[in-house]
Amino acid sequence: MALSISQVTIYVEDQQQAVDFWTGKMGFKVTTDMPYGEDRWIEVEPPGGGARLVIYKADRDMPALATDLPNYVLFHADDIVQTHAELAAKGVEFTQEPKREPWGWSAVFKDDAGHLFHLGQR
Repeated sequence: MALSISQVTIYVEDQQQAVDFWTGKMGFKVTTDMPYGEDRWIEVEPPGGGARLVIYKADRDMPALATDLPNYVLFHADDIVQTHAELAAKGVEFTQEPKREPWGWSAVFKDDAGHLFHLGQR
């Protein structure tokens, strides 16, 4: 059996702010943007392809992610030091600079809505 991850959903308060962050600062491209009820169904894809992020409008039943802890989305970089420098130059805020861990390199960055994400390198 062959399985892969096709999408990961990120719940946000402001979909356009999230699109602006992921495309403008992170270099992702919008692959789907269409009406979805009163909101939009938006998918963005990383520059190298792979699993897409669904930028979903948070509501009472599906609240936005906690902003005080990193969520479970881990991004991988071939060169975390270089990637950190490039993203920081574009205005991405890092709450943890790249550091060596027993399992590899780790950093934590924040999107414009305050959600935290891991950036790793093995």
